[in-house]
Amino acid sequence: MKKALLFAILCLLTTCPMTFAVDDASAADTAVKSVISEGDFSPQIIEKIKAERNAMYNALNLTSEQIKQKDDIEVRRYIELAPALKKLCLDKKRLKELSGDKAEENEVIASVKKDITEARKEIRAISKKYDKEFKKILNREQKSKYSMMRKLKRAEYKKIKKQKRANKNSSLLRPFGVPISQSDYTKSQKSK
Repeated sequence: MKKALLFAILCLLTTCPMTFAVDDASAADTAVKSVISEGDFSPQIIEKIKAERNAMYNALNLTSEQIKQKDDIEVRRYIELAPALKKLCLDKKRLKELSGDKAEENEVIASVKKDITEARKEIRAISKKYDKEFKKILNREQKSKYSMMRKLKRAEYKKIKKQKRANKNSSLLRPFGVPISQSDYTKSQKSK
């Protein structure tokens, strides 16, 4: 019995065509890598936005007609958002590079921060415009559900931002390489 089973498996393996995966970088992979290396993370941000919005759309139980209209709105949204997100990413990269250089003037850093603020305002305006357009296709119940989800999402972002700020300012762990005991460092931080 075992010999027959082994023989059947051997026959199957020899008659089945075998292919091996080749690690070949496609043009899309190289394009994504080159974009990331330049500091432009806008494609990843857009994918994250799409995933979050799709989760919200699934919760709204849209009809097939609403889905078609939503898809049209979303295509236009992402086409318009892409340049603004790219500008934001590149400005943030530039700010990080300038922050490392102490010889740079504060005026240049201030202008880059202003550019980042303007890019964020532009992104908010684009999002608000397409959210208004999206709300027009919803019924009353879906609108209230959508508003509640947006409100909860904003509250969640605020909470995360507050936690990051608190953790950044009050680290009770001593920095690596500081010749002080952990208990003494903790006491000194708490007293501050």
